[in-house]
Amino acid sequence: MANKAFSAACIVAGSTIGAGMLGLPMAVGNLGFTMSCVLLVFMWALALYSGLLLVEVDMEVGPGLNFNKMVKKVLGWPGQVVAVLSLGFLLYALLVAYITGMGSILANTFHVAGSGSGTSLCSLVFALIMAFIIFCGTKTILRFNNVFFITMLCAMAFAFFSLSSTVNFDNLLAVAPNYDYLLASLPILFAAYGYHFCIPSTCKIVEGNRNTLYWAIIIGTIAPLVCYVLWLFLALGSVPMTQIDQMAGNVDALIASISQGSVFIKAVLSIFASFALVTSFFGVALSLYDLAAETFNLGESQLHRVIATIVVFAPPIIASYLSPGSFIAALAHAGVGFAILCLCLPCAMSWKLRNERSKTNSEAAYEVAGGKLSIAFASVCGVVIIVAAYI
Repeated sequence: MANKAFSAACIVAGSTIGAGMLGLPMAVGNLGFTMSCVLLVFMWALALYSGLLLVEVDMEVGPGLNFNKMVKKVLGWPGQVVAVLSLGFLLYALLVAYITGMGSILANTFHVAGSGSGTSLCSLVFALIMAFIIFCGTKTILRFNNVFFITMLCAMAFAFFSLSSTVNFDNLLAVAPNYDYLLASLPILFAAYGYHFCIPSTCKIVEGNRNTLYWAIIIGTIAPLVCYVLWLFLALGSVPMTQIDQMAGNVDALIASISQGSVFIKAVLSIFASFALVTSFFGVALSLYDLAAETFNLGESQLHRVIATIVVFAPPIIASYLSPGSFIAALAHAGVGFAILCLCLPCAMSWKLRNERSKTNSEAAYEVAGGKLSIAFASVCGVVIIVAAYI
């Protein structure tokens, strides 16, 4: 069980640390370092609470059930339609962000970024390799994910240590909070803590053990919070915000600026960025694969696995080809999907199940603290995040 707990925590943390982290300096830098950290802590608490709500629901209706069946059992077919559409929208938006982000990194690594189709080709090659790994099954994914996650942490620790001496505190203090960017940053900040979609799959990994899943989520979300604060500290302290504004969401341009001419540090940062994207990609793709297999009643035969893999990868490959510079935009759209799926729906399901338990005087196997007032507050936060993305 210890190995399964470690794998579960890696899936949660790996699904969280990814494109959201890499885009943070460009998305929230204009709010200043202090305000950005306050918002990061708030969003972490909100994401943790809503994730535990989802565990509460999952444990009551059937451990390991995917969103499709989970929501249908609690909210009926209207909720099921909203859940499937929101989850599909969310996961596809994330895959587009990861594929375009990784394409940019690979194109600059192999010096083909200026060839017009170089970035699109790198995105396609990356997506096809990931498709093959997903096709091979969960055991193969977990093996790759565990190794990649540990490699990412090592590269991140080395990069943070190497760059700590280059931080200019004047850069951190020079940015006065510009609250015009506050609303636009909320969907991206919440998307940075997007692990909820992998809870059903993670529940299967730990065989429905509630305590193991509970601690996997807590540890798996605290690690990203610490990483995000350190990443913002290094990025905003090493590169002036005026320069970051000119990068137009280009991850590789941010890495090149932070490395400050050091080829070695740039290589380490590129390794970290690549593995961060890949580990997050695994969690997203696995969840989308499970959803596709469940929605279309696909089994484990070779033909069915091919069909499910095509359903998962064809749309984001086409979208990344048509819009290769959509990294930040895709994250913002993903934030809307997260708010619906990871705040509104868990709150609605938990509220209904608690009402049903109160009528029958029954007790739940697990219930998140805070009562209905906390559920109502989380629901309001979800609505604010959704509205903020489009005003």
